[in-house]
Amino acid sequence: MNAANTAPSAAGGGMPSWIAPLAITMVMQTMAAFLMRVLPVIGPELTAAAGLSPEKIGILAGLVAGGTMWFLVGGSLLLTYFGPVRLLQLGALVGSLSVLLSTTAYWPLLAVASIAIGVGYGPSPPAGSEILTRNAPKGRRSLIMSIKQSGVPLGGALAGLLLPPIAAAAGWRVALATAAALSLVAALLVQPWRARLDADRDPSRPPTLANLFAPANLKAPFVVLFDIPGMLPVTFAGFCFACVQGCLLTFFVTQLTTEVGYTLAVAGAAFSAMQFAGTFARVVMGWLADKLGGMRALVVLSLTSSLMVLVVSRIGLGWPVWAVTLVGLIVGMTSTSWNGVYLAEVARLAPPGRVGDATSGSTFFTFSGYLFSPIVFALVVPMVGSYGTCFVALAAIAILAAPVLWPHARAAHAAER
Repeated sequence: MNAANTAPSAAGGGMPSWIAPLAITMVMQTMAAFLMRVLPVIGPELTAAAGLSPEKIGILAGLVAGGTMWFLVGGSLLLTYFGPVRLLQLGALVGSLSVLLSTTAYWPLLAVASIAIGVGYGPSPPAGSEILTRNAPKGRRSLIMSIKQSGVPLGGALAGLLLPPIAAAAGWRVALATAAALSLVAALLVQPWRARLDADRDPSRPPTLANLFAPANLKAPFVVLFDIPGMLPVTFAGFCFACVQGCLLTFFVTQLTTEVGYTLAVAGAAFSAMQFAGTFARVVMGWLADKLGGMRALVVLSLTSSLMVLVVSRIGLGWPVWAVTLVGLIVGMTSTSWNGVYLAEVARLAPPGRVGDATSGSTFFTFSGYLFSPIVFALVVPMVGSYGTCFVALAAIAILAAPVLWPHARAAHAAER
């Protein structure tokens, strides 16, 4: 009997064939994002236990992005050999073990664990895009990919809601162990669909150190960016959005607790509001992008994100809790809802057979924004003495995407007409 026939049918019960692939990619995306947000959410406790200043959590967040970038450069062979589902499972395993390593609160091991958490997240963009590009109808691709990407803020929201209470009741180490366990459970839950969705993998080329680090393999994701018209502007926009989102998700809680003076519970609730809003806003933006065009949707997000980051820079202790939570909610809608539309545009521009490489190459530069912006932010805060001033600079970065994308948005709109 064919192994694929033993897996649960994606179309069972009359459901569209893309429902199961979407559910699988969203679950694994949620858990991968959950692990990436663990360290920032419990940042004050972790840095205190390690004897570090609070802003050093930005260094760890940057190292997480660096680990993802390392995977994106050379991971295409792993995707081909293992298949997208198995690679997502392996990423969950690496991420879980790395979170457990963080319980040492020893700075060198925290750095290693942060890089490894990023490596564990690395399969999510190319593997998810590969699965959904094969299964999602083209007319709904922005919506479906945005639903999958809604797992990113959902994972962050779960981290913000779940981990601070556990840390308060049982200690931050127990909170980390809980996060690791949940990720492993998710990896086991998707196993029944592995045979069908990984049926196209190529086991004839096992990855080795030689071919993983071969120049042809390392440069493949970047060659695609220059070969495909329109890919560089979308990639630049992704970099700008990632700089803003990376710093918001890394420093929002720390700003509210250490500079403004709110409790971790209040800051965690506002952080969760940001993440939950981003979850639903990604779905709405995906729907709008399918109707109006992805490029134009990204231009709108560039402008609104810049405005709301300026609002974040003005938060003070005199603000009522409901107002801070509302700001978190709106920031989540404007600054963390771009990812699905962005990935759908990358998939739309890429020719068949090159979606994985295009996604890896473009998201490499996106994650360079996640890598460098928190590190620069952490270094600049002590110089200027204010988180708010640094958020003003982020607002300027957010608006840079609009003029770069606008000519392409107009051209795409003219072509549709």
